[in-house]
Amino acid sequence: SSSFSLKTWLAGSSGQTAKEMRRALRGLPTGALRPREFRASPWRSCAAGRVAGEGDLPRKPHSNTEEESPSPGPVTQIEKDFQDASSAFAAKSTFELARAWAVFQVCSIGPVVRYCDKLYTTSVKVLGGRLTHFFLRKTFFEHFCAGETSTAIVPRMEELRSHGVGGILDYAAEAKDGEIIEAVQPLEEAETVGAPLSSRTYDYKGEAICDANAEIFRTAVRAVKDATPDGFAAIKLSGLGNPIFLERMSMCLVELTRLFQRLSSPDSFDAKAPFYTIDRSFRFDFETFKEGWLRIFENKNEAELREIFDLMDSDADGYVSYPEWSSGLSLHQTNLLVRGCRDQGPLWRAALDEEELELYSKMITRVKGILDLAQELGVRVMIDAEWTDIQPAIDHLVIRFQRMYNTGDQPIVFNTYQTYLKGMERRVQRDLLRSRREGWRFGAKVVRGAYMVSERAKAAKRGLPSPVCETFQETEDTFHAAIDAILAHGEVPGEDPGSAAAEVLVASHNRGSIERTLQRMAELGVSQERVGFGQLLGMADHLTFTLGRHGYRAYKYVPYGPVDEVVPYLIRRTQENSAILGSPCVQEERKMLGEEVLRRLRPF
Repeated sequence: SSSFSLKTWLAGSSGQTAKEMRRALRGLPTGALRPREFRASPWRSCAAGRVAGEGDLPRKPHSNTEEESPSPGPVTQIEKDFQDASSAFAAKSTFELARAWAVFQVCSIGPVVRYCDKLYTTSVKVLGGRLTHFFLRKTFFEHFCAGETSTAIVPRMEELRSHGVGGILDYAAEAKDGEIIEAVQPLEEAETVGAPLSSRTYDYKGEAICDANAEIFRTAVRAVKDATPDGFAAIKLSGLGNPIFLERMSMCLVELTRLFQRLSSPDSFDAKAPFYTIDRSFRFDFETFKEGWLRIFENKNEAELREIFDLMDSDADGYVSYPEWSSGLSLHQTNLLVRGCRDQGPLWRAALDEEELELYSKMITRVKGILDLAQELGVRVMIDAEWTDIQPAIDHLVIRFQRMYNTGDQPIVFNTYQTYLKGMERRVQRDLLRSRREGWRFGAKVVRGAYMVSERAKAAKRGLPSPVCETFQETEDTFHAAIDAILAHGEVPGEDPGSAAAEVLVASHNRGSIERTLQRMAELGVSQERVGFGQLLGMADHLTFTLGRHGYRAYKYVPYGPVDEVVPYLIRRTQENSAILGSPCVQEERKMLGEEVLRRLRPF
């Protein structure tokens, strides 16, 4: 997951003392959160074993009397109900079922999905925006979206709640040019320190749009409080920071991770390995650190290196593990760090300059504004995963905010894990361990992923190994392994939030995966309070409503916003998820819809 910061080993150059920087790094704000039926108990920090015991998760005691009662209904019965169309669609009118069937039929036509953006543009030109949007509002929009405003969505959300279904609200419209504030001026190159300004330029009009998007996300948080109090607000960090900057930030984080590997295990170093597959299981002692450091950097004597090492060795066991390394490295210090590079290689080029660090600070401020409001209102926030060029930066930020906001009675910030990426199971395990050690509640959404085709194409074009699992079965195995690890991360004795059981939202339209998760919950005695299930509004209703009816925590991912602004969003999502629309899961649902419509109409 990600979030890094370098303690003050470069403090002498930056003007800060080690004590000041350590205080800044560890002084995380906490506050009273909305009370909820969660029991917490603390955990003492793990000693770093060989590789900090990576992958060795504390197991939940079998005799855990603190857990809530297991799942509310017999698993075998719910599995039958998933396939019973009359039961699964009981909450839907015949018109809604017929519309759903028609929408899925249209979405199964490949050329329509591939060229839907051009079809939409042509329709607006020929028929006009009013007629085009009227047609779309009555068909695709009303099927996949809840309404146009936070007020208009309330009836739809109340209907979902009446069937035991909550909402994950996603305000799908984007800020328009007319809503942006006056842009700030870029820094002069003379004002920068360390590595020179990169050849990339940052669109300050885009920065202003990010400010407007932040207000939109705050609106979504308020809408959750008003329309679906037990739900989530979904946000994309690429809307709150320039994607070009997020890519630069990700490059910096990747190179810092590779630096750890070069210091701890130079023989295993692979400069082309996908980020999440980098072996972080090693640790280094002082002599190994000194040898590696002097091989890569200049200008440090042994006393200075000892100070650096001791600052990173947080548990004072004589070794630095990856969790200690990643929580002790700061983006703000990398510019000073690379000044000592013997070669101007990838690490030197990846260091952020002053302009980029200013963008970083502004992005932190935007996200904090949203999460402060969420904490005040007791609303949980789900941060979406995105493409791999910017995902390390997103991971970094999410971990940072989980440390800050997941220290109360419930996790406020939920990360997203895309299990079609190689190495994702170990990443989940690292973050579970991190939450225990650092004392915050773990909350996550687990998905398979939506960028498979584009990620493979980019890797091939760059001559790099694909970051995506080679087969569907590998993705499936990783998806289930990640869920199993989180389910097994139960409550342990203690008093701090890190000892609480982990929470997970299983985002899947795959009936087999949901049934498997229910079985694992029953086997482990996991409370339904820890586990949610999510599907897109307008899809997999036979799963969502059946789960809700049986007392499980079921959610719909609910886009909303003005029709003319949401349609481009729906087009992008349709094209991104074209594989899902043609999957066996959707084919099964379409078949069930058709059979149920015919059953209802048969008497006539």
